[in-house]
Amino acid sequence: MIWKTLDVIPTLKSSQDVLVVYGTSRTSDIALSSSVLTRDEIAIGNRIKSISERNTWLSCHVALRTMLGSYLKSEPAEIELKKNRFGRLYLSTSDLYFNVSHTNSSWLLGFCIGGKIGADIEKLSGTEDLASLVEYAFSPVEADYCKNGGLPDRFLEIWTLKEAFLKATGVGLIDNLGSVNVSGFEKNDILLRKFNKKTFSCPNGETASIVYRNNRTVNLLCLG
Repeated sequence: MIWKTLDVIPTLKSSQDVLVVYGTSRTSDIALSSSVLTRDEIAIGNRIKSISERNTWLSCHVALRTMLGSYLKSEPAEIELKKNRFGRLYLSTSDLYFNVSHTNSSWLLGFCIGGKIGADIEKLSGTEDLASLVEYAFSPVEADYCKNGGLPDRFLEIWTLKEAFLKATGVGLIDNLGSVNVSGFEKNDILLRKFNKKTFSCPNGETASIVYRNNRTVNLLCLG
């Protein structure tokens, strides 16, 4: 899949297909944070000790609120975002579904009109014990898939799909991750729940996945 680079935060439209927006910390976004974000959000950002992580978080949420404002025709800071019991943000009075994911230095937003969506972005540090994580968190089908191919790449594919699926269903991470299977064509929970899925490489080498309800075209945008 090909990323289209934009210099400005894109506008969401009512006829929008599934849209995925990738970004990193941008000075122009951070400068807008005091006017676009709520006081609570600014406080959350300021509690993040790492400057790079803080700026990534602020840039992400400025982009999110700006895009929601364009769709809802409202001032970004005035949009009421709800949280479910797992901490997932949502709009209570709109047909627009969205999901947010971060790494330390990058972020991902997924949007889908009229159908749920989950998104996840990850990048390995190189210190992870992947074999132990596979044993702990993956189903037997997923574990076999990882062992029979390039472990880092397949691990990230399964991990991001699993997180995106759980977020799309509104659950969030669960204790028994191995009970959820997102690999293969038999007893694949994504297919059984009638979701669609896509995994792709991001501009700075991260792996990302989305799981979404509607069978629509997926557009990838990168904020430069």
